[in-house]
Amino acid sequence: MKSAKKLTIILSLLLGCAPTHATAQIVETAKPLGQEATSPSPERTPHRVGVDESNPLALSLFDAVKQALQNNREIEVERINVQQANYDLFSARGARDITLGAASFYEHRVTPSGSVLSGGLNGTVTTRSANWDLNAQQLLPTGATWTAQFTNLRSDTNSIFNSLNPQYNSVLNFQIRQPVMRGFLLDEARRRIRVANRRLDLSDSQFRQKAIEIVSRVQRSYWDLLFGLRELQIQREAVSLARAQRERNSRMVDQGTLAPIDLVSVDVELERRRENVLVALDVVTRAENGLKQLILGDRSADVWNKAIIPTDAPDLQAVSLKLDEAMAAAFANRQELAQNDVQQEINKIDTRFFSNQTKPAVDLIAAYTSTGLAGTPVSSTGSPFTATTDLLVKQVNTLSELAGLPPLVIAPTAGLPGFLVGGYGQSLSNAFGNDFRTFRVGVSLSFPIRNRTAEGQLGRSLAEGRKIGAQRKILEQSIEAEVRNALQSVEMGRERVETARAAREAAEKQYQSEQRRFDSGLSTTYFVLERQNALSESRGRELRAMTEYNKAMSELQRVMGTTLTSANVEVQK
Repeated sequence: MKSAKKLTIILSLLLGCAPTHATAQIVETAKPLGQEATSPSPERTPHRVGVDESNPLALSLFDAVKQALQNNREIEVERINVQQANYDLFSARGARDITLGAASFYEHRVTPSGSVLSGGLNGTVTTRSANWDLNAQQLLPTGATWTAQFTNLRSDTNSIFNSLNPQYNSVLNFQIRQPVMRGFLLDEARRRIRVANRRLDLSDSQFRQKAIEIVSRVQRSYWDLLFGLRELQIQREAVSLARAQRERNSRMVDQGTLAPIDLVSVDVELERRRENVLVALDVVTRAENGLKQLILGDRSADVWNKAIIPTDAPDLQAVSLKLDEAMAAAFANRQELAQNDVQQEINKIDTRFFSNQTKPAVDLIAAYTSTGLAGTPVSSTGSPFTATTDLLVKQVNTLSELAGLPPLVIAPTAGLPGFLVGGYGQSLSNAFGNDFRTFRVGVSLSFPIRNRTAEGQLGRSLAEGRKIGAQRKILEQSIEAEVRNALQSVEMGRERVETARAAREAAEKQYQSEQRRFDSGLSTTYFVLERQNALSESRGRELRAMTEYNKAMSELQRVMGTTLTSANVEVQK
């Protein structure tokens, strides 16, 4: 990304998603194999704290992901981080804003005079002045800085040497300073802008990574909840099997074909299975709370008081993905690698800047000044420099007249030119008329004997670059291991599902056979209960294998960086 970007999440409609199931299909307890039409003995229903199971919420996986992306506070924090990075870039660009300034003040000054040449009367010089100044400056993209100043002064004094009183001074000054070595290609302002731009890219990538992480966690929590509910169903089925077996045994005891002690063994097993139901219910509650924590925005949401019923079923989808394809996808999509790339770019900017700082400072300077002056001429009978000789000249002329000589002629004092006579407007006219101007060009040099500060910063930046490179290698190796492990888990998970399914089918046949043997008097209660336990365990293993397979698929998508695409989540900038 080369410019500031605003990151938003658009959740597209899920097309062709897996068919949802009604709530009853998830929580309905199937009639156990071999159960006769008998009424089970009443038992107390376990109570779930703070959950109203009479009003459940049916939730699909897509809706869970959607709610998490909309409500999850961790994602909200990352979204705010992106906004902050955007503001940082906006702030860094403010280094090139024009700065305006103004100042105005009035001054009354009385100073003692110890010389007749000071022009003061009675040993003092009194000056009253009023200033109003304007200034502006700006940093240019080339690293040059221009400044402009416009100063204005009105003053009046009692000094007899001033020909204009009051008088107005106006000065317009413009200067530009362009670095040609240190700060020419990259200065502090340009460094801040470029780093802020890269940090915005970094925040975008971190936002994507957090979204991927949250979606992956929602998927795993969703499957954990579904596993917990179905495990609870299996345990309840096991209780129903034990209760049905006890009813059979009770009838046989009444008929005298079975010893009463066999009722005790069934009662022991029944209580053990009821305990398993309580454990499974606790697992459901914890899994449900974990999912709610991910998809709800705060603790006051009404959904906290509802039971969540997943409507999506685990899918044993075939994966025809080779190792090299998975690796290519991971190295193309993993946000950690994108973040490392951004860190390398930031380090290159810092290294270039600190390397430039080790150079001497050589600046080209150009300045232009235009001055204006005007005022009111002072009415005077003569020049103060000739006042002391007026009497002597008069006496000389009297004697010259008596002697018949021509009188001395004193050259008249020259008057002020017309362009200096006037008020503030005439002073501005003189300043902007470009008649009284000053041009200045030059070079400014500055270099320390040893710039250890810049050298130390450059050395640290170079070391940081090597560290980022080493972290890249570590990250690549970690991704290599994660992809291999995830792909292996998917392959093994699929095989485990097939194996667990076959084991469950065999356990069902074994139980049916053992039940028939018991009904024929060829088996005992112990073996029937053992077959029931084996059947429940095989059902649990099949469910666990299916759940772990779907979680492995979610992990594979995460390590390949394709979680958002697989979940039909589009991130637009």
